[in-house]
Amino acid sequence: MKNHLQRLWLDNRGFFLAACLLFIGGGLIGYFQAPMVEAMVSELMGQLKEIVDRIKESGGGVFATFWMIFSNNVVSALMMMALGLFFAFFPIIGLVANGILLGFILSKSVGVSPWLMLGAGILPHGIFELPAVLFAAGVGIRLGLLSFRSVGVLFQPHKIERLKNDWYDTLKQFPVAVITVIALLLIAAIVESSITPYILNGLIGDQMKLNLVK
Repeated sequence: MKNHLQRLWLDNRGFFLAACLLFIGGGLIGYFQAPMVEAMVSELMGQLKEIVDRIKESGGGVFATFWMIFSNNVVSALMMMALGLFFAFFPIIGLVANGILLGFILSKSVGVSPWLMLGAGILPHGIFELPAVLFAAGVGIRLGLLSFRSVGVLFQPHKIERLKNDWYDTLKQFPVAVITVIALLLIAAIVESSITPYILNGLIGDQMKLNLVK
């Protein structure tokens, strides 16, 4: 299994880096161009509100929160992987949109340091969730590139054997990639539903009290 994971990382690290750059780019746009993207963010926030409402309807307990976060993240990540077949359009849009959302939220952290919000509200579960999502998107981008190459091989038939081998390697690794992403998202959902709220309540609450005193 270790060898499979090592090979999976080596074959996909370039696509993971591309996913990171797209996400960071979206984050910078959301942070520095908040007024320009506010309408788009409102739609994304509406989707998040629906998830929160479903959690409340199910009782709002830790398990209900965990399951809603976990299932939503898994579906989103697997869609970015699989829909990457359509020339990587969906994973690229998903990365940029999520980056913009995060950057916008940090820019609007009124009364709270954005670094405190990042460290307390995102980092505890984000160290598992973000790599999982970025890796899933990277796999989707890899599939999209293969789709482009499949079109290109119509004009360069001599490259078809190399393309077949790359498709074979990618699809062979796909189940391991899916399991890895789900495992990381499982850990992230546990942390986000049971640990992150306590950290936020403690640190952000104290910060807000200090701001009120000032």
